Amino acid sequence: MSRIMVSVHNRTAELGRRLQEEDGFQTAEAIGIAAVGIVVLSGIMVLLEALGVDIIDWLRDRFGVGS
Repeated sequence: MSRIMVSVHNRTAELGRRLQEEDGFQTAEAIGIAAVGIVVLSGIMVLLEALGVDIIDWLRDRFGVGS
């Protein structure tokens, strides 16, 4: 009877270790990184739309290029 109990204990311990692994965290981490990337790209696009003409005019003035 004790061999059966040891075997059951070992199997449940192994199952517990498998459940505690961080396999799901990799997926969540990738989704989080993608979300941050989308937010950053959206912010850059908004800034370029708002300041793009001003930046181009400033660069033209600095390089002495006419409009």
